[in-house]
Amino acid sequence: MSQSHDWLCSSVLVELLREHPEGLSEHALLTRLQQRQYIHIDADGFHDLVKLFRMHFLLFHRLYQLRDELHARKQGTLAIHTLCIRLLPYQTGSSGVEIEDPLRAYYLDLDQLRSTTEIELESMLSRFWSALKTPISSADRQWALSLLELDEQASDQQIKQSWRRLAMRHHPDRGGDEEQLKLLNQAVSLLLPRH
Repeated sequence: MSQSHDWLCSSVLVELLREHPEGLSEHALLTRLQQRQYIHIDADGFHDLVKLFRMHFLLFHRLYQLRDELHARKQGTLAIHTLCIRLLPYQTGSSGVEIEDPLRAYYLDLDQLRSTTEIELESMLSRFWSALKTPISSADRQWALSLLELDEQASDQQIKQSWRRLAMRHHPDRGGDEEQLKLLNQAVSLLLPRH
């Protein structure tokens, strides 16, 4: 992906997000940007840890810039999360840009991108997986089990079997729904973080 300060113009991002009022995951947004040839992602871009981090950081850097731009012009705001990036209407009197937003500060600081080493990335990834081992909320568990068509007593084996069955049904290569497949993957990741 391009390294220039203004590597992706605001109108491109706004247009894509307006086309998807329900929001897009980070992966879906990157895929659509590549399909429309606004960005180029190397073949191993989603598998190489350093390239993946760089791509993620630059996209979020640009999204936080865009959120600030939209708020300043009173044209809207962005909900920014890896699972859902969504354009929202501007609300008069809303706080808009949070002054004490540590994620905003992190992603707007390009020195964070330049100074992060592969060893630090591996450490961050390890901490991420460790955090997933913590118990999930009851509501999240119920949502995931319901999506996988299971009840509370489902074993790990039953969770895996149901996920495989439903993933095959909803796989885009078999005429299924890509968004439903993503939800199924989120559900199994919540229930079995290292499946």
